[in-house]
Amino acid sequence: MSPTTLFLIGAMLVILSLRPTVRRARRTIRETQRAIRELRRRQQSLSQKVRSLARESLGQRLTAGQDDIEATALSDKLGELQRRLMELEAEDRRVLVLDERRGLSETGWIICVRRQRDVASPLEPDNVTTLWDDGRYVFYFAADAARAKRKALVRFPEEAGYMIVEVKPHQGDLADPPALNLEKRQSA
Repeated sequence: MSPTTLFLIGAMLVILSLRPTVRRARRTIRETQRAIRELRRRQQSLSQKVRSLARESLGQRLTAGQDDIEATALSDKLGELQRRLMELEAEDRRVLVLDERRGLSETGWIICVRRQRDVASPLEPDNVTTLWDDGRYVFYFAADAARAKRKALVRFPEEAGYMIVEVKPHQGDLADPPALNLEKRQSA
């Protein structure tokens, strides 16, 4: 065999032995290209998500300032309402309406009635006894103060320990709270 033939046979053997390596290299290159395409697609998707979240975050930052202003305003309003509620609860503004019939010439009268402490039932709660000590307010329709007082005395007789303290005319609707306990507020 000539050296050229040997050289050719050797070259063929080298080429044939390199073929599987080349195939593996090509397959690896294709897989790498596929992975690169997938990564670029995921990068694009994540980039869009980041932009969307950035827009949302900016919107939230803009509305957060307005929300803080509204929360402060609501908190102030709530504090004012709670303060007003405490003021209203501080005094007893209840008026017992004991007369629903009204004549054409009659007007409304608010009568303050007190009860002596010694006629109270021993089972009566202390806060109810205190209300009677301060005076309970009742509402009647009558033509004048004397008739209103007579109506109150029928329901709250002096023999039972009740005493009429004052009789005041009331104009308008009882939904508007009447000015009660004026002497208490002035002395406080």
